[in-house]
Amino acid sequence: MNEISKQRITEAKKNIGLFSHLDIKAAAVTGSIAKGYGDDNSDIDTIIILNNNLTQTEFDRIVCDAKASGGDLYHGSPKEGCAVYYYIDGVRCDFGFGHYSETKTLINEMLEKPDMDLMKHLQISGLIDSFLLKDSDWLKPLVEKAEDNFSKELQVMMVSHFKKFHPEWAIEKMTVGRGDILYYYDSLVEMIGNIIGVLCGLNKFYHPGKLKGVEHTIEKMKIQPRDFIKRYNNILVTEKYAALKELFNLVRETFDLIDEHLPEVSTSRSREVLEMVLRKS
Repeated sequence: MNEISKQRITEAKKNIGLFSHLDIKAAAVTGSIAKGYGDDNSDIDTIIILNNNLTQTEFDRIVCDAKASGGDLYHGSPKEGCAVYYYIDGVRCDFGFGHYSETKTLINEMLEKPDMDLMKHLQISGLIDSFLLKDSDWLKPLVEKAEDNFSKELQVMMVSHFKKFHPEWAIEKMTVGRGDILYYYDSLVEMIGNIIGVLCGLNKFYHPGKLKGVEHTIEKMKIQPRDFIKRYNNILVTEKYAALKELFNLVRETFDLIDEHLPEVSTSRSREVLEMVLRKS
């Protein structure tokens, strides 16, 4: 954890004092600060889990204080929970408030009936990587339960969901061949994102929900193509035809990893599509 992250953690602990009037069951910092790579521009993202729903008075006070600091309400209500942002000593601080049953239900439902709702994945992965500020011996075991019971069913679901790639020939002709630069970069990001999704499944990681800060997740993966981060960074800046060739090399290596580590998911059809040549009229 770098020094800025340590400093922000200290600030987050002080920030909890703003809500001493609430019945807090657990609180945790998430995002780049919790992961240890925060910088001067990083927000402090804090989840505050309550024993009881907010009263209207408590809700109104939180929103009023947020606005007084220069922040505001994102969304929510006393019953549903809410998200707000404050400015505290020049740092943007996001706070999410919710009843503990929501977190419990989120994790238990994912374990009982896995699904590909990436918002749920983002929430669970955020909790797994979080830094606990306060806990009543409740949140940590729950998060460990989510991490330790990542099912084969969810693995298969994730890998099957993300192992979809367009034919190499079609991508080359329809992006570089047509000079469609926006579609070219959109295709690069989409395909790299799909590879990352497959790797999350193979490594039994909940999807981070977005690509921002994803290198933190990739660095922890034991199963990934050789020099993956270096190679996809090079793809984004190198000559376009060479970049596409290397990108499809990564796709094929990812298929090989599926065959090796999760043979329950067939890559045969995906490989056929990758090599497909579209008919010319």
